[in-house]
Amino acid sequence: MGFFLTLVYIIIIYVRPQEFIADIQGWPILTYLAGICISVVFLEGSFTADKFRRSALNWLIVLFWAALAVSQIANLWFGGAVQAFEKFSKVVIVYFLILFTVDSWARLKVLMWTMILLATFLATQAIIIFYTGEGLVGGHTILRQGSIVQAQGIGIFDDPNDLALNMVPMVSFLLPAFHRGFLSRTWLTGLILLIPLVTGIAFTRSRGGILGLAAVGWYYLHQRVGKIAGVVGLMALLSLLMAIPRMDQLSAQEDSARSRLDHWSYGLELLKHNPVFGVGTDNFTDDYPQTAHNSFILVIAETGLLGGVIWVALIFGSFRELFLMRREGRAPPFMESLAQSLAGAWFGWLVCAFFLSQTYKFLSFILMGMTVAALNALARDGVTVENSWGPKQWGISMAITAGGVIGIHLGVKLLLSLTLD
Repeated sequence: MGFFLTLVYIIIIYVRPQEFIADIQGWPILTYLAGICISVVFLEGSFTADKFRRSALNWLIVLFWAALAVSQIANLWFGGAVQAFEKFSKVVIVYFLILFTVDSWARLKVLMWTMILLATFLATQAIIIFYTGEGLVGGHTILRQGSIVQAQGIGIFDDPNDLALNMVPMVSFLLPAFHRGFLSRTWLTGLILLIPLVTGIAFTRSRGGILGLAAVGWYYLHQRVGKIAGVVGLMALLSLLMAIPRMDQLSAQEDSARSRLDHWSYGLELLKHNPVFGVGTDNFTDDYPQTAHNSFILVIAETGLLGGVIWVALIFGSFRELFLMRREGRAPPFMESLAQSLAGAWFGWLVCAFFLSQTYKFLSFILMGMTVAALNALARDGVTVENSWGPKQWGISMAITAGGVIGIHLGVKLLLSLTLD
């Protein structure tokens, strides 16, 4: 029952009936459902200490949750700490529901198929919106520069870029070698679903989404045919994707790109003046009209290096656990394709999130939950993966964070200087 309710919770997040059915519009459905899910998981005994101890991600996400509140307390807004804690709780609940209820290969397979079908639903919506102007459950088109039509959804998908981001990672699960290894006995099912999914992404006209799609394609080719052939394949793929409207406008001088550089520069200034705790969760826009449009910039600006390092540790830890599971000799034969598909999904998400403020949103934490679910399934088969977390892992996370700050700072300075030439 707990697993079924976990799937329902995720489906409600994506379908969002409380936003298009008039009789229940505005109802806090997710809040009510979260309470029911937690109660059922507790009563049926799915909550066990060994599952929590199995992965460093489980306590890292709790640390990150606390860091969001601490960032507000450090700025002397205790009410903001409560708000930050409560707002992120919905994401934490999704993660832990997956952790405690998805503990077998069969359940992980059902969860991944659910995510694929939900992404296909979003893609179908985007296609219908693109051609008719209105979606089946809300959403509409917008015009860029008076001629380029973009599909956008409702709720958390009411921006074309956000809509694309929630479809791109699922493409990885459908690519032939990844799909056939775990989700299906044939590559044909994945190929059939790829058609509407890629079309839906294209109809959002999201440049970040298209680049994320290219990243998924590059990773797949890199794993299948090697580094050099992968780069050649990526260049060929990009040449095709550049034909999509708005992609030919990628330039530091273009208004949208220039505004993003301004947002990133402002975020770095916030970090400079509040290096440890940041300005507080959700406070980026207090004295600025736009959000960061970069998930890394957003987290270091709002939660400082404290929250930024933990957030980076969560992502680094996910890749590390996927690597360790791939290397485990006692794992089932499909472990390789499963780990590769999840890594490909992460690459797609990271590229999209570089241009969007997705730090506290659901999808990345669902991907983390899937990673830990694979660890649980392995443990159920009697295979324990050694993945201790210590000073070395913290040091790597800090180095990545510092490198990200320095790299973006230098990149912004360079690109801004080019716009002035």
